[in-house]
Amino acid sequence: MNKSALKLYHELMKKGWIDRDDNSILWNLVEDPEARDELDQMGTELGFEIVPAQNRIYIVPTQDNDLFLKNNIDYRSDIKASNDVRTRDLYLLNYLAIYILYIFFKGEGSEALVRDFITKEELIKEFTEHCLNVTQKGVDGEDKAEDFSESFYMLAEDWLGKKEGDPASRRVDDRYGIVNKIILKFRADDLFVEGDDGRVAPTKKTKDLMPYVLRKERVQIINTWIEGDEDAADK
Repeated sequence: MNKSALKLYHELMKKGWIDRDDNSILWNLVEDPEARDELDQMGTELGFEIVPAQNRIYIVPTQDNDLFLKNNIDYRSDIKASNDVRTRDLYLLNYLAIYILYIFFKGEGSEALVRDFITKEELIKEFTEHCLNVTQKGVDGEDKAEDFSESFYMLAEDWLGKKEGDPASRRVDDRYGIVNKIILKFRADDLFVEGDDGRVAPTKKTKDLMPYVLRKERVQIINTWIEGDEDAADK
């Protein structure tokens, strides 16, 4: 086996990426066609892809990877969940996470990023408006368009049933608590950071990887789902 490929794999497993400016010696291996070819072959067998982005490469697990992807136990650890956090709360956190990614990255290609930051207050306001839209359209009845699945309808109702709470709350019964927990999750995965001014912004890692994650066909599906296009139901 190519030793250079193993060195690259080892470094990628430690922090998820290799940066040209951090380690010029390793970057020379990144630019070695033989090492990269073998690393790609390892990815095919082990369930990951190597994603180049500006001055970095990233290791990204594929959906069939059973080693790298996190489960609910990992998720609970990341958000410092207590025993009162239900599986349904985790689903709501995932729903909010998708929405956050959508409002930041609803463009296309190299212009996927459409905003630089958001405050928690603004996020609560915008997500609440989205959930009101979900529940008003509903899933049943002659006068309602069947735009959202029953699961999203219930999660939207769950959010609307929560009180706003204190800005520092970590309780899942509060909207601020849910937002603060998803920020904890994002921070654990190095996806978003919260500045001293309270602004929540995507990291370099997120800005690098989102054009890969949200390929054109997937952007269209997610955008229509969030905006309520009936053809996007259950996707």
